[in-house]
Amino acid sequence: MKSDNLTLFDFDSDKKTDWGTESIINQLMFIEILSKIGNIDEISKIKSEIQKIIDIINAPRKDDFGLLNICSNGGTIRINKQILLEDLNQILRSQTIERAKYYVSRLKKSLTEIKTSKINDLNLNRWKEYGDILTESLWILYKRDKSGAHNAGYWGNFIPQIPNQFLRRYTKQGEWVLDPFLGSGTTLIECKRLGRNGIGVELSPGVVEIANRNKLIIGEDKICSKIII
Repeated sequence: MKSDNLTLFDFDSDKKTDWGTESIINQLMFIEILSKIGNIDEISKIKSEIQKIIDIINAPRKDDFGLLNICSNGGTIRINKQILLEDLNQILRSQTIERAKYYVSRLKKSLTEIKTSKINDLNLNRWKEYGDILTESLWILYKRDKSGAHNAGYWGNFIPQIPNQFLRRYTKQGEWVLDPFLGSGTTLIECKRLGRNGIGVELSPGVVEIANRNKLIIGEDKICSKIII
């Protein structure tokens, strides 16, 4: 699922790497290194190996593991440094070997397993990636999203972040979403962006015209969006 979320591991060969916030590594090599670290029985040695990884991430020229070797078999991935360094430093702060091994295992699991619930597509093994999922009130936001087809031209529409949050929390890609009070089509725009199928019901012909104009802006490929008068 493509989104604007902060992702830990992703690779797009056409995307320019921001070396200040990202690194490109050999995924298979990284998993192998973590497996070896997980088998160490001395916490000081575990921390020593983790520190070597941190040094490599911060200074790629120090790579003695081959961690940053670009792989031709599809195992090359893009890393968000912030999230990865947080996980690695958490291992360094561990007071017991049991806790250190737990964090190593959790990091490895986040690279190899996808865990979702019945109600959404969020990968619970990578929960730190979803920094834009709001856990406080949805009604207190700094400003509305005006990107794409979104606009504040219709006085009754709510800010786009509200349907965005609800759709991501409580629906999955390809599912159907019904908005019985469509208005200018904010929900359908977010359905389009997030890969959901949307149906909206609106009684006012004038407002339907606004929604149809927005519908033309977002297009109708890949998902179904329908307005019922």
